[in-house]
Amino acid sequence: MLTAIVKSVSSLCRRSTTTALGLIPAAAMLLLGGLLLAGCSRPTAGGASLSETAEVTVFAAASLTDVFQEAAQSFSSGVHTGNVVFNFAGSQQLAGQLREGARADIFASADEMQMQTAIDAGRIGKGSVKTFACNRLIIGFGRRAAGPSDGAPEEESLLKLAQPGHKIVVGAEAVPIGQYTRQFLAKAAQDERFGPEFRAGFEANIVSEEQNVRGILSKLQLGEADAGVVYASDLVGVTELPRMEIPAHLNISAVYPIALTRDSRQPEQAATFVNFLFSEEGAAVLESHGFSTHCRAEGSEEASNFAAYGAH
Repeated sequence: MLTAIVKSVSSLCRRSTTTALGLIPAAAMLLLGGLLLAGCSRPTAGGASLSETAEVTVFAAASLTDVFQEAAQSFSSGVHTGNVVFNFAGSQQLAGQLREGARADIFASADEMQMQTAIDAGRIGKGSVKTFACNRLIIGFGRRAAGPSDGAPEEESLLKLAQPGHKIVVGAEAVPIGQYTRQFLAKAAQDERFGPEFRAGFEANIVSEEQNVRGILSKLQLGEADAGVVYASDLVGVTELPRMEIPAHLNISAVYPIALTRDSRQPEQAATFVNFLFSEEGAAVLESHGFSTHCRAEGSEEASNFAAYGAH
């Protein structure tokens, strides 16, 4: 019905303009034309045109690149309105940008430490932070590397990476993937099967420390490293690279918190996108990319009041 009304008004405006053109002098036609155009515009709440849509800016960890882009497509193809614009980078880089005053509506970090940095900077209200997904670590092998031995136990293949001659790429210490990698190595150093020797040998083989997990993945795909520690989600759909699971008792659960910024210019629209991530459809998108949503408690209920959280 709204479309029909808009068409009728537009038709009336065209007829009115045509009639005016035949009855008044040329000098007056410009004035009348302007009035007619103003009267025939399509107003919405707040005086904005219906063609104008809200733009929500999301600062998101590099490891969320693929899944968030798909989530945005699913979000926009539904009943939701507005454009979602992403800034993907290492979580530590994004937290630094927020600390320096960069405008954003949502911050999705790959760890809690960088979210705390944004909280300490006054950009995020502590009560607004919710865990929306988790990840785990996995060993990816370079395209020119042999990969894990066929049929060999995971522990034996992992132990070989500490032997001389391997080129390993990891995340820098300040980066979430780098922090998680060091936690994994610390666990291994305390394990009877691995011990401090494994950690020392593994670290001795590190040839590069990247600023985000995409840098690690890139070096593996280019064949510039034999192995690297990435997230399980990074290798979903990457068929050309061999991979090896890290034993569960040594692995690390990577926690992904999300929050609205306290000074969001589009808090309602931003909350709608976050709520979508907590919905069944959003969870399905996350899980299809290798993320887990079981780590979040009462997902949809936690997200239901996101619009109010941003101001806390």
